[in-house]
Amino acid sequence: MFLKSFKLTTLFAVSLSTSPVSAQTAGENGNTPPPSVGSDLERASHCLSLAIAYEAGFEPAAGQQAVAEVILNRTRHPAYPKSVCGVVFQGSSRRTGCQFTFTCDGAMKRALSAKVMQNSRAIAERVLTANFTPYVGGATHYHANYVSPYWAPSLVKVGQIGAHIFYRAPGSSDRPARYNGGIEPLVGGLGNWANAPDSLTQKSTSKPVQVAQSESKPAAFAPWGLPALP
Repeated sequence: MFLKSFKLTTLFAVSLSTSPVSAQTAGENGNTPPPSVGSDLERASHCLSLAIAYEAGFEPAAGQQAVAEVILNRTRHPAYPKSVCGVVFQGSSRRTGCQFTFTCDGAMKRALSAKVMQNSRAIAERVLTANFTPYVGGATHYHANYVSPYWAPSLVKVGQIGAHIFYRAPGSSDRPARYNGGIEPLVGGLGNWANAPDSLTQKSTSKPVQVAQSESKPAAFAPWGLPALP
């Protein structure tokens, strides 16, 4: 659900004012923070749309869909949160270590065009409803073709689309995940997952535990190492 005006209900307006991400992304182009009201599917679609737009908004449509597939595939993998928003914003409260760089490098301060956002939303909805032909199977990772991350040799290369190269974990399924619904947390309620490392590519001896979500009073979301607003 995209904001077209700030003249919304008092509940929605108040919820948007509680987080730095809302102030930095709210605008007329649709790149607003994940909704704090609405259905789980709406929140999933919004989080997925943001990831597609900021990670691959200028890639070919196949490349944008492949990024969405990676996010869904992670929801099936035990190393990651079980929700779309949890996967997208994992690690976002740390200045480094976020899983998708746009959530912690300040990229959301830059408004994207309405066309980019509309296209990303259409792809997100298509993927969430399983109305797509998969391009990258069970891929859980990708990187730009101009970098060589240390973890790439330890994973199985699936293929390249546009500027991104996609990988899956050894022994993992090469079949794409499907969105089965479930609880999509408020971004402010991601708990331990906001600081969790990627256990497939980072050395870590402990596995983060996903905390229970609180629908009544979620913690404020503080990306990029900034303090949360009161």
